[in-house]
Amino acid sequence: MTATSRVLLPAVVSASGTVGAVVGGAVAAAKDIKRVQNGEMTKGEAVADVGKEAVGTGLSTAAGVAVTGALGIGGLLGIVGIVGVAVGTKYLWNKKFGFKPEPKAAEA
Repeated sequence: MTATSRVLLPAVVSASGTVGAVVGGAVAAAKDIKRVQNGEMTKGEAVADVGKEAVGTGLSTAAGVAVTGALGIGGLLGIVGIVGVAVGTKYLWNKKFGFKPEPKAAEA
């Protein structure tokens, strides 16, 4: 890793995390609008879910960029590395913080 890349890595990680958060929040909002309309979640649950998705996607994206950048991996292998780390991180995030709909009571 060169001196220049060591200086730029924190900025790139921060920028990618921010972009990831914006994209994750937008995707969640689009999905949750339909869930609210269908009565699957309340507006409050949707707002909380959008926030959690934005944070989780941003952190996942930043983690992928940080790991591959720290290892000095570039090109196609770097992209695969970013995706792999981001998917794993987001999986763990969703497992802990993902939206879990309330089970519907069986109608008698």
